[in-house]
Amino acid sequence: MLTRRHLLGASAALLASPAIAQPAWPSRPVRMIVPLVPGGTTDLIARVIAEPLSRAIGQPVVVENRAGANGWIANDYVMRERPDGHTLIVNNVSTHGINSAMAPADRPLVPSRGLVGITNLIEAPQVMLAPADFPATTLAEFVARAKAAPNPLVFASAGVGSYQHIDLEAFAKRAGITLVHLPLRGAGEMVPVMLRGDAQITEFNLVSALPHIQSGRLRALAVVSHERLPQLPEVPTTIEAGFPDLVTTLWNGLFAPAGTPEPIVTALHGHVTRILRDPDVAAGLLRQGVRITPSDTPAAFADYVARDVARWTALTREFGIKVN
Repeated sequence: MLTRRHLLGASAALLASPAIAQPAWPSRPVRMIVPLVPGGTTDLIARVIAEPLSRAIGQPVVVENRAGANGWIANDYVMRERPDGHTLIVNNVSTHGINSAMAPADRPLVPSRGLVGITNLIEAPQVMLAPADFPATTLAEFVARAKAAPNPLVFASAGVGSYQHIDLEAFAKRAGITLVHLPLRGAGEMVPVMLRGDAQITEFNLVSALPHIQSGRLRALAVVSHERLPQLPEVPTTIEAGFPDLVTTLWNGLFAPAGTPEPIVTALHGHVTRILRDPDVAAGLLRQGVRITPSDTPAAFADYVARDVARWTALTREFGIKVN
């Protein structure tokens, strides 16, 4: 018969057994998935933090681009991965916030439910742009030209459901003008289209737009921001131009599959926020024209993302924007 002493001994042995102990993290290389092609802002921030994060956790951090379907390919992949801290994803306002807002109700996995937020990383301000030879230097002048034009003017976006599409639909409605949407296959096509004059207005992140503004090929009509930007101090904000609800920031944040243990999420948050606050890292990012915006806690980031998803949900419903 098993005595009480035998039972206590067996319990102690089980508690000490490495077979049921919490596995160490990380125990192998960590993959950081980017849901877009190399070269953009989201890819940039992933590569900036990957090497110092590798040193901090003692395992390689490998950046892997899985582009396609406006981020759905990468998000579907990560949301189905084991939630053990070895697969992460750097999402942005489109691949996370807008995708979550526009997903069909019967879709089993969406980023807002299938991922857990670790921290915000950076925010890239947006600029509303016109071709340099278009006769408008402000949003007010653009609106006046649009109202006087015999045919509707055209706005370009990175595609149906992109933040440019939604923002510029909102701008047109608030301004009382009609604009024709020219959806493109991605942000890379937008500058050539604008330079050819195929569209008269678009919205683009400052990092990508600034060289074309400085060269005189594109004109900044307004910055889509709460305050003016140091890189374009003479350009008013959309709020100053009379559009107080037209403020969009291209944020980038770090996520893991839902169910990732809280200690791992907390550890990643600590490592990444320390990296972003390193003076050398910060200086390099600031030169790229982005703001460094680490979240105070993972919970604070979750609240930020939830508000963002709610905003995009309201806007897409207002304009009836759907992705087939």
